Amino acid sequence: MNGNRLKLLRKKRGLTLKQVSKEVGFSGDRLSKYERNEREPNITTWVALAEFFNVTPQYLVGWTDERREDGKY
Repeated sequence: MNGNRLKLLRKKRGLTLKQVSKEVGFSGDRLSKYERNEREPNITTWVALAEFFNVTPQYLVGWTDERREDGKY
Protein backbone atom coordinates (compact mmCIF):
# COMPACT_ATOMS: atom_id res chain seq x y z
CA MET A 1 0.00 0.00 0.00
CA ASN A 2 1.13 3.52 -0.67
CA GLY A 3 -0.69 5.90 1.62
CA ASN A 4 1.80 8.60 0.75
CA ARG A 5 0.21 8.91 -2.69
CA LEU A 6 -3.16 9.50 -1.10
CA LYS A 7 -1.71 12.22 1.09
CA LEU A 8 0.23 13.74 -1.80
CA LEU A 9 -2.87 13.94 -3.99
CA ARG A 10 -4.98 15.33 -1.16
CA LYS A 11 -2.41 17.99 -0.25
CA LYS A 12 -1.83 18.87 -3.92
CA ARG A 13 -5.53 19.75 -4.17
CA GLY A 14 -5.40 21.67 -0.89
CA LEU A 15 -7.97 19.40 0.75
CA THR A 16 -8.35 18.33 4.35
CA LEU A 17 -9.07 14.77 5.43
CA LYS A 18 -12.54 15.96 6.44
CA GLN A 19 -13.25 17.35 2.96
CA VAL A 20 -12.12 14.18 1.21
CA SER A 21 -13.98 11.95 3.64
CA LYS A 22 -17.19 13.86 3.02
CA GLU A 23 -16.83 13.45 -0.75
CA VAL A 24 -15.94 9.76 -0.77
CA GLY A 25 -18.12 8.73 2.17
CA PHE A 26 -15.42 7.42 4.53
CA SER A 27 -14.50 8.76 7.94
CA GLY A 28 -11.55 11.10 8.27
CA ASP A 29 -10.01 8.69 10.76
CA ARG A 30 -10.22 5.87 8.23
CA LEU A 31 -8.57 7.99 5.52
CA SER A 32 -5.88 9.08 7.95
CA LYS A 33 -5.07 5.44 8.66
CA TYR A 34 -4.80 4.78 4.93
CA GLU A 35 -2.39 7.70 4.57
CA ARG A 36 -0.27 6.42 7.46
CA ASN A 37 -0.33 2.86 6.09
CA GLU A 38 -2.05 1.63 9.25
CA ARG A 39 -5.01 0.22 7.36
CA GLU A 40 -5.27 -1.37 3.92
CA PRO A 41 -8.18 -0.27 1.71
CA ASN A 42 -10.23 -2.94 -0.05
CA ILE A 43 -10.64 -2.85 -3.83
CA THR A 44 -13.92 -0.92 -3.65
CA THR A 45 -12.23 1.75 -1.56
CA TRP A 46 -9.24 1.95 -3.93
CA VAL A 47 -11.61 2.47 -6.86
CA ALA A 48 -13.61 5.16 -5.04
CA LEU A 49 -10.46 7.04 -4.06
CA ALA A 50 -9.01 6.70 -7.56
CA GLU A 51 -12.19 8.08 -9.11
CA PHE A 52 -12.21 10.99 -6.68
CA PHE A 53 -8.58 11.88 -7.43
CA ASN A 54 -8.92 11.08 -11.16
CA VAL A 55 -6.12 8.51 -11.14
CA THR A 56 -6.00 4.75 -11.58
CA PRO A 57 -6.22 2.39 -8.61
CA GLN A 58 -2.89 0.98 -9.80
CA TYR A 59 -1.30 4.39 -9.32
CA LEU A 60 -2.66 4.70 -5.78
CA VAL A 61 -1.45 1.22 -4.86
CA GLY A 62 1.99 2.02 -6.25
CA TRP A 63 2.01 -0.55 -9.07
CA THR A 64 2.61 2.14 -11.68
CA ASP A 65 3.75 5.73 -11.87
CA GLU A 66 1.27 6.54 -14.64
CA ARG A 67 -1.61 8.37 -13.00
CA ARG A 68 -4.28 7.77 -15.63
CA GLU A 69 -4.86 5.15 -18.26
CA ASP A 70 -4.83 7.78 -21.01
CA GLY A 71 -1.42 9.01 -19.84
CA LYS A 72 -2.73 12.48 -18.97
CA TYR A 73 -2.35 14.10 -15.58
